[in-house]
Amino acid sequence: MPSVIKSMTATVAKLQQIQPATMASDRTFENYTRQLTLIEDFIASLRQKGLHQTFKTVDFKHLTETNRLPGKNHARVVVRAPMGTRHVFKGFDLEAFINHKDKDNSFHQHQRDTMLHEIQTLAALPLHPNIMPCPETLVTVLDPDGGERVCGFLQPVMERETLDDQITNAGDVRIPLLRKAKWCFQMARAVLHTHRIARTYHMDVKPGNILIDQEDGIRLIDWEQSGVSMFTHSKEATIDQEAWEEPPSPNDESAQPAKPRIVYKPRVGAPRKNLFWGYPEWNVFPIWKETCPRAAELAEVFSLGRVMWMLMEQLEQSPNPTVWTARSADVPQYWKDVINQCMELDPNARPDLDELVDFWSAEVERLSGAKGASNGTNHSTGISTSNSMNSGASNGVGKSINNSISTGTRNGTSNGTFHNGSNGAGNNSSSHV
Repeated sequence: MPSVIKSMTATVAKLQQIQPATMASDRTFENYTRQLTLIEDFIASLRQKGLHQTFKTVDFKHLTETNRLPGKNHARVVVRAPMGTRHVFKGFDLEAFINHKDKDNSFHQHQRDTMLHEIQTLAALPLHPNIMPCPETLVTVLDPDGGERVCGFLQPVMERETLDDQITNAGDVRIPLLRKAKWCFQMARAVLHTHRIARTYHMDVKPGNILIDQEDGIRLIDWEQSGVSMFTHSKEATIDQEAWEEPPSPNDESAQPAKPRIVYKPRVGAPRKNLFWGYPEWNVFPIWKETCPRAAELAEVFSLGRVMWMLMEQLEQSPNPTVWTARSADVPQYWKDVINQCMELDPNARPDLDELVDFWSAEVERLSGAKGASNGTNHSTGISTSNSMNSGASNGVGKSINNSISTGTRNGTSNGTFHNGSNGAGNNSSSHV
């Protein structure tokens, strides 16, 4: 979900009210609202999963569009009346319903379900400074019976746009190495938190899903978990196959014992499908998270490697093969070695997430000359890492460090429950507890 677009700073000729009910027939509008979920039913479903989230709501009719965002997720920048505040709206609105003809309603159900799944995923995800938090405000429409139904949510506008935009806007000007190292550290840390603390996965890590916030830090977004990126996915994650770990040999007496080796076994039989509107048709991530979590992690390490390569080369996101060129002559060779290792075809040859975090943390510290890799902030966590990674460095860089990974505890909360924030309640808002 890109939260801003390259033309955001351009003059908007005319504000546009998002498609109101009056622009469609009563029957079309009724069909649209009936396939949405009542807000009380959605909140009840969260509570059944132990998620006691608090939301504000705003009626869809109080949003005015200023910018249409790229991508397939119908996101756009909106102004909310009467406060005049700017937000990103993401959801399934009436216009999208009308524009997508759907004989059996399966696509409309997919749009609704992935929207609600994203909110649920963020509600369950413990807060982290490099992950966009759960939305505070849900967007609703009233059905003909007066029922309030969820059609989307609001998120903050990030004026610095996405990592992909940062690369595009830089042009031929090289982004400083310290800044690149910090972003690599933060994106690796966000994915580590996703797997080790939240016990879930992202599966769509790419430059367009990484926002740059006001503090020049990254925020990982787009938690639909409904398909891999065509720019960054690993090969093994596109195959319907089992994965399990084989323990290392008990006779291994090396100073650093070998890691368990992951074995992959493609499934035999008729093709299966659990992703009807995404790629691939069979999503292995939820299964691997239960049966072999490290396989899911290493698939995302590959994606991180692709993102880091695009950042170092300063290339817009694309499915092009990974090739190092003269554009990245300023990048240390041992950085390239580590990034190449992330993209090894054999997942067992890739570094683990905590090793990747350790490496970039040390590089940020080395380049900044300051303690820590997070602008002097002292983060603590239940994770303690002390793994070493052979980076292949020609300058003797092969660090084993202790690194603290933030669980993202902010605003006095540490259990993932995100309470009403500071948007302020106008006369068109309400709260659901």
